[in-house]
Amino acid sequence: QNTEILPQLLIDENDVQASHAMSIGQVDPEQLYYMESRGLDHNTCTALLAQGYLLPIADTIDDADLRQMLKDEMERKLEELCSM
Repeated sequence: QNTEILPQLLIDENDVQASHAMSIGQVDPEQLYYMESRGLDHNTCTALLAQGYLLPIADTIDDADLRQMLKDEMERKLEELCSM
């Protein structure tokens, strides 16, 4: 599976702050099957795969306390979302 990001911001005003967002599609069914065939439930698989994508972002932060706080918040939010 390939991902292509094409950010394009068309802004005609000088006093506007803007950024772009990214979304990720469905979890790869083959990855889910692999993990579920080893005894993990669907929600756990989804959370683990999402952590694999998101947690490396926190590693780019130099401040150790802030990095850990972000990781904890990501894990909490993923647990919350994947348990729905």
